[in-house]
Amino acid sequence: MRQYLVRTSSAVEAAIQGLQATSPFPIERVGSHFGVVYRGNAKRKVKLLTGGGSGHEPLFLGAVGPGMADGAIAGEIFTAPNPYSILAVTEALQPFDAVIYLYGNYTGDVLNFGLAVEEAHAKGIKVKELRVHDDVASANSDAAADRRGIAGDIFVLKCVAAAADRGNSFSDVLAVGERASNWTRSLGVALRAASSIDSGQPMFELPVGEIEIGMGLHGEMGVQRSTFEPVEILVPRMLDLILADFQSTGIKLDRAAVMVNGLGSTTVLELLAVAGQTKINLKKNGISSPLLATGQFATSLDMAGFSITLIRLDDELQELLTTDASSFAYSTTRC
Repeated sequence: MRQYLVRTSSAVEAAIQGLQATSPFPIERVGSHFGVVYRGNAKRKVKLLTGGGSGHEPLFLGAVGPGMADGAIAGEIFTAPNPYSILAVTEALQPFDAVIYLYGNYTGDVLNFGLAVEEAHAKGIKVKELRVHDDVASANSDAAADRRGIAGDIFVLKCVAAAADRGNSFSDVLAVGERASNWTRSLGVALRAASSIDSGQPMFELPVGEIEIGMGLHGEMGVQRSTFEPVEILVPRMLDLILADFQSTGIKLDRAAVMVNGLGSTTVLELLAVAGQTKINLKKNGISSPLLATGQFATSLDMAGFSITLIRLDDELQELLTTDASSFAYSTTRC
């Protein structure tokens, strides 16, 4: 499907301009880099930098704001940001005691953020990486650290940001993030692949009447295909796979925050239907869901699909997830 953008070379620049034009709070561009910072989270000793390839909007650039990330760095479409730009945005976040790099566990991101860590350490900057690996389809539960990060990035980021807002120490903020990441699981499905901006053609072929299960966010094919199923059949099937993974890793799940995430072209009508079925089926499984976010948070250009994310809640994580926050990607307000 053809988009209104026709050149990948100018897409990220256009997105940054639009983000700055629409933001209700000041977002600063970092030089000529595809990076932005927000300076209003002034009480933090630990700053949070997120990033990854473009094409997933409103993640990653849109995750900057009050109660969310302090900075974000983007690469070209489905391409990891370069380490020099990562370092430039890191330095723009000063003053700080330390910085956390939070990103999805993809090979290019791991390599480039890792190089940026080395350069930061050489300059005396204290920085640690926090890789999100929530996609249950991308590796077995005994290799969970090898999994990709998808929409679960948002929940983990929100927890880390709220812990930083409390003035927690570097080690305490990291511990919160690691627990949130380890307690997060996601699974995605699609009826149509993402389309290339340059050609308008799908990135993989998916016959009519079939559904792709377990795709990544970069246009990758999934791990399996099946015949089409409506939401009242598909959602329980997806939840069974996610819940089985919690069980296999010994994580008791009786309370969870939920994210129903559109991957680009799925209608609001469909996402609401998925959310309703998710709530019903979690209740059938004895799981309460005090927070259920529905919308487009981490997309794959115009992919016609959705993902379901669950994060196990304890009292602390529930408190962190529900503190006030505002960003283009994700916001919360206590009633």
